[in-house]
Amino acid sequence: MRRYVTILLSTLFAWTVYAQDADPVLMTVGDNEIRKSEFEYFYRKNYTDAPGQKNDLDTYAGLYLNFKLKVQAAVDEGIDRQEAFLNEFKEYRDLQAEEYLCDSAFLEETARQTFRMSADEVGPDGIVEVYILSVHIAGPTQDAFDAAAHRIDSVYGLLLEGEDYRELAARYSDDGAARNGGYIGWMSRGQLPEEIADVAFALKDDGSLSTPFRYEDYFVIVKVGGHQDFGRYEDHRSSIYEWMKKQDGIMKDAKLAQARKMSEKYGWNLSPEEALLREDSLLETLIPEFGNISREYHDGLLMFEISSREVWEKAGEDTIGLLKFFKENRKRYAFDEPRFKGMLIFAKSDELLSQAKEAVQDLPYSEWEDVLAAFNEEEARIRVMKGPFEKGRNRYSDKEIFGTGSYDPLESWPSIGAVGHMMKAPEEPSDVGGQLINDYQDYLEEQWLKLLKKRYRTKVNKKVLKTVTLGD
Repeated sequence: MRRYVTILLSTLFAWTVYAQDADPVLMTVGDNEIRKSEFEYFYRKNYTDAPGQKNDLDTYAGLYLNFKLKVQAAVDEGIDRQEAFLNEFKEYRDLQAEEYLCDSAFLEETARQTFRMSADEVGPDGIVEVYILSVHIAGPTQDAFDAAAHRIDSVYGLLLEGEDYRELAARYSDDGAARNGGYIGWMSRGQLPEEIADVAFALKDDGSLSTPFRYEDYFVIVKVGGHQDFGRYEDHRSSIYEWMKKQDGIMKDAKLAQARKMSEKYGWNLSPEEALLREDSLLETLIPEFGNISREYHDGLLMFEISSREVWEKAGEDTIGLLKFFKENRKRYAFDEPRFKGMLIFAKSDELLSQAKEAVQDLPYSEWEDVLAAFNEEEARIRVMKGPFEKGRNRYSDKEIFGTGSYDPLESWPSIGAVGHMMKAPEEPSDVGGQLINDYQDYLEEQWLKLLKKRYRTKVNKKVLKTVTLGD
């Protein structure tokens, strides 16, 4: 056994050395080496020739370096060892690995066999879209027979007059298909009782009806919605593959077939089950494409989590920092025209409108919403629309604040007025809105990246970078 392990390790070492020579290091972040193949995979995947998008290598290399800095920071904080991260990554990784652990040739042959069996079962008649409307013969007596016959004949007469089959089936049919308007589905001859199949396949025109006929204890009217040949293999391939994915036995056999191939390729003296476990554990190395897919999700999860902590959550929680940023960049958010800071109040009467305005007159703006909400504790008496308001954005604010345009009074809220004041520039962060939060996030990320670049030594091999291509 030790001799076998030594040979295996020697082989893997030799292969690794060869692979590294063929795949040089393109950049480093701390002690982490990023090879050309990894960078090239992401560059090709994210490249776009859309107008206005800058895609030169140097720009993308800078972006990718920043991405890897964040990933390294997440690793150093131990995020990649946390249970929640490990569970989420494993779930995704194992799901993606299914495709690569299976023998594609085995699956393709199984799919073709499934198609041939299904085609043989369907036969040369193809399939028809079947609807069934049935009336139950309630007993063995002549009266029961006559009652059912009269009922089916009456329904058939309505159908001949143009009444909707599905509506009549839902109303009069005595079988379970009545819930679906008589719809049974696309059926082959072998999927239907022989008597029903003979009638259905004899109806050659789409939308045609049979005359009423007896089947067991029912009188039946069959409708055929359409006809189809079973089709070619290519017409069914995707649906067959979806079906196979749900068949544990087929997928297990496909994996074991692939494991046997891998054992032969790499000289593993293992059972198929043991080889499958080894293949799974080495999949990222054995199949570079899967390694890139796995790494992409792994690093993306880390980047998302660390960015949430360092940027996105801070931007929403750091009110002091946001206020400082706002004050330092106030000129960036200057208005083209003055805006109204305040609220539009829609009230049931002029008296209520006056009371609402008076209630907030001497209070800080931050308290207005709570005070006005008290007017509706017992019943809805006022409605409030919060600003800031720009000219030309709202017909009510245009009339009541800026004195332009007109509006038709609302029947339930006839009294409308504004309370607040004009401002030439934003007075506080809330006057700017979402753009300020976005800009503050960008600022926090910029500062964070500066810190990371001081913490980690980085290098980009320009010679290797120049050899990166978009492929064929």
